[in-house]
Amino acid sequence: MEEDLQILHEATFSLLKRTGVRVDSLRALEYLAGAGVRVDSTAMRVYPEARHFEGALAAAPRFMTIHGRRPGQDRPVILGGDHANVMSGGASVRVLTVDGQYQPATWEHLRQFNVLLDALPNIHMHFNQVDPVDQAGPGFYKMLAAEMLTGCTKPLCLQAPTPGDVQAMIEMGAVIRGSRAALVKQPLFLIGLNAEPPLRISADVAEALILTCAAGLPVSIGHYAMMGVSGPVTAAGTVVQTNAVQVIAIILAQAIRCGTPICYTSFSGGADLRTLDVVTSSPHALQLLRLGIRMGRYYGLPTYSTIGTDARDADAQAACEMAVQLQVGFDAGAHVLQGPTSDMDRFMLSSFVQAVVDNDIAGYVLAARRQPSVCTTALALEEAHEVVTDPQYAQLKFASHEHTVRHMRDETWSPWAFSYENLSAWEKAGSTSVAARAAAKTRDILANHRPELLPKGIADSVRAHC
Repeated sequence: MEEDLQILHEATFSLLKRTGVRVDSLRALEYLAGAGVRVDSTAMRVYPEARHFEGALAAAPRFMTIHGRRPGQDRPVILGGDHANVMSGGASVRVLTVDGQYQPATWEHLRQFNVLLDALPNIHMHFNQVDPVDQAGPGFYKMLAAEMLTGCTKPLCLQAPTPGDVQAMIEMGAVIRGSRAALVKQPLFLIGLNAEPPLRISADVAEALILTCAAGLPVSIGHYAMMGVSGPVTAAGTVVQTNAVQVIAIILAQAIRCGTPICYTSFSGGADLRTLDVVTSSPHALQLLRLGIRMGRYYGLPTYSTIGTDARDADAQAACEMAVQLQVGFDAGAHVLQGPTSDMDRFMLSSFVQAVVDNDIAGYVLAARRQPSVCTTALALEEAHEVVTDPQYAQLKFASHEHTVRHMRDETWSPWAFSYENLSAWEKAGSTSVAARAAAKTRDILANHRPELLPKGIADSVRAHC
């Protein structure tokens, strides 16, 4: 595999030498030229060499931390090393309600999802679950950021299509933290940008990247290539194309501000070539998921990817695709995976019920990933001798031993929708399905959970920047 990654690395620079990447910002071209990169100002294309990337890679941090709104209470998200984090899926334009109705996404749905996600323990970072369509228009992403910053306590990833959006988000974050310096010291959010496949970074995105890096805030720039449509039909070819954009983003980020925290971002998927629809969860797409993540880990950078399900309901397909992609993504080395909490139907649909199921799936995968202890206490050699030789343990064996009582909570997890009852107990409880239990839990959370909101004065100051 190491040899394969080296081949992909070399192929990336072959592509960059001949084809380059279009960057539609004169300021970005000036930064890249200042870093020694060959720039064609007429075609607005850049052609970096491996040595330019190696210098930038040496300056890029290997870790970044995104904090919650309440330091000391909220679990920080650490990207780097062996850390594994789950980010909520996001930006869908349709919702499957708890009652099974398909509806256009609204601001009220977004607020409800923020309440639900606040309560889900295995979701560590929030991305806006839906893009409301009832009040879209100018200032949309500023309004979206304000809603997330005022209604969520966990670390965030904020969408920012333009430099104006980034500027507003910086001001909002500074209001909450008390100053820009405090925001940089404990970032509330990762700024999420997106390039345009194939091989183009728009002017707005390049300028937004410049502003984010100059401010010293963590940034990501995705490049969602669909195999066979906006990327080659082969996983290797699409990884090379995605990697070329990441190389440019990393060189540019470090040219703007040495030490800028930037994620290696691998957003790619497949397509149904009969219809040209996006396919997020085919085996071919999972090959791409694995290979793209491994490329980021090959460079030693914080690595961010996205997963989803092509299912349209909280069903067996959704559960299978989410579980397998989480396992594949984390085994490949992703530090954060966005998508659990029901990025469904080609990222277009969110389900309240599937969000609770996804929380259990994430908990299941994360618990299984933990490396078992092999310390003396865990080996339990003395306890094994006692159970085998002492008659008092003959009936219940290890179940009656103090060692089991002392450590049983270390080895358990507590799902909300999954069931491990025996048949008799399950029937007595009503023979409910996973989806039914998830729906009941969703209703309970929405009725009774109350996230800690910002004080009104601070919230009003945040919204004033919309």
